[in-house]
Amino acid sequence: MSNTDRKSVIINETSKLVNDFASLYLSEKLSDITLIVDSKRIFAHKVILAARSSYFENLLYEDGQEIEQTELTISLNTSADSFLDVLKFLYTGTITITPSNLDPTLDLIGLAHECTLTDLEVAIGQKLKPLLNHKNICSVLNTANLYNLAELRDACHLFMDQNASEMLNNDCFKKLSQNSLIKLLERDTFFAPEIKIFESVAQWCDVNDHAADLVVKCVRLSWLSVVEIVSRVWPSKLVACEDLLQAISEIVDVKPKESTCRAKLLLDVNVATPEHKATVITGARIDHLLNGNRNVNNWTQTTNGDKTGLTIKFGFPFVINHIRMCLYDGDLRIFRYYVEVSLDQKTWKKVIDYSELACRSYQHLYFEREIVQYVRVVGTYSSLNEYFHLIFFEAYYKENVPRVVNGIVYPTSNVASAEKKAAVVEGTNGPALLDGVTTNYGSYTYHAIGAGSITVQLAQPFLVSSMKLKLWDQDDRFYKYYVETSVNKTEWTIVADYRNEENKSWQVLRFSERPVVFIRITGTGASPVAGNHLHLLYLECPTSDEKKTYK
Repeated sequence: MSNTDRKSVIINETSKLVNDFASLYLSEKLSDITLIVDSKRIFAHKVILAARSSYFENLLYEDGQEIEQTELTISLNTSADSFLDVLKFLYTGTITITPSNLDPTLDLIGLAHECTLTDLEVAIGQKLKPLLNHKNICSVLNTANLYNLAELRDACHLFMDQNASEMLNNDCFKKLSQNSLIKLLERDTFFAPEIKIFESVAQWCDVNDHAADLVVKCVRLSWLSVVEIVSRVWPSKLVACEDLLQAISEIVDVKPKESTCRAKLLLDVNVATPEHKATVITGARIDHLLNGNRNVNNWTQTTNGDKTGLTIKFGFPFVINHIRMCLYDGDLRIFRYYVEVSLDQKTWKKVIDYSELACRSYQHLYFEREIVQYVRVVGTYSSLNEYFHLIFFEAYYKENVPRVVNGIVYPTSNVASAEKKAAVVEGTNGPALLDGVTTNYGSYTYHAIGAGSITVQLAQPFLVSSMKLKLWDQDDRFYKYYVETSVNKTEWTIVADYRNEENKSWQVLRFSERPVVFIRITGTGASPVAGNHLHLLYLECPTSDEKKTYK
């Protein structure tokens, strides 16, 4: 028998199977149970219901044995129509949502929860997320909190964060459940003037007075003004006098604030712009820094070591976790710096410390999310002169961020490229090494063995544990070499040592994870045809080759 004859043949009739089950929906054919819901009699099949829902399995089987009843009244908090929708899902795997009227859909979530159809709960929640609007958001949030649908709740919170002022003026705000309102007000990113929040909470309390105390406690009184407390909060009688005195003492700095400032969260939006009322308040030549300028000749500067640095004030407190900026890169000069953030220009927190690490050109910085209104970049060193120069500055909140250790990014793609602003600082015909081309054998970077090396500087420190090289390989030549890394170009560590081996073509190198700014590749020997030179066609760091290590 041939190998072809022995191969298994798969017959797939999944679609017919689905259609066969669907045909049994509400059919008296093979029905062995009649369900009575809201006085309506519904034909069903015990084994299908039990297989699809643990609720029905427990209802229709006792200790693994099928119950003898052929009629069963279902006591669920639902209408017959909603029950039929869920029953159809059990038989067909499909359900219909009507965007113009979400109330029946929210009822379905409750019914799915009662019937332990977790997958259906989550699936409906996913479909609801893009349908959120000012009219339905409060009802959807109440439902998400009631049934603990985390993804749907987070989507509602994000929508309300982005539209906080509008939500406070929306009549549906009064319909939020106590639990929903408390969870919303506890968020630092539900940003609006605190007095507006208090006034909307007061209106909510007029309708829901039974739950006023716990909700009012969520208002951050110490972020109001004394005038607002005396003229608008105290007359409402919603806050105890001792709580008002506590808040006033925090406002006038008698006591430290116990609550965190609220802040705007704008996803993937640069908030360091004039449109968001951001300004540069310290530094020289400041007109270009925030206007989208990318011209290397239009820089903003400060003196290295000046602790006031280049300070950017945002128009409002913002949540940020990412800064993108460009150091002057009209040449190969090196900078060192650190970045601090603050809410009040009194207390500063250092979020990036590259004061001992070499940097150039574009900087992509990530850190834990912070609520800030001020950012300052302080230069500590320039290899050319006493000045620290920035071309542009941007600040963002990013939902998806790379892995970061002590302010150093772990990249998932090649950062040793011209596109990522890496540069060859030692070696002949340097640009050829970083152009991303692996087959142009007439263009390569090289150095004479016994005289120098090929050294690449990455734009900023990166946490890496691998790299890939391509040695010139159009004939049978070999090379001997070793590779070192450094963060300061003074102290070097050997990460790959092939001085005693004859190496050809592609090289994938793996080593213990470490911060890297400089990569130095030094040839120590070559076959005669190489002319006593090390020739490199390509460098990649980290390597995209995750499956194979080869030389």
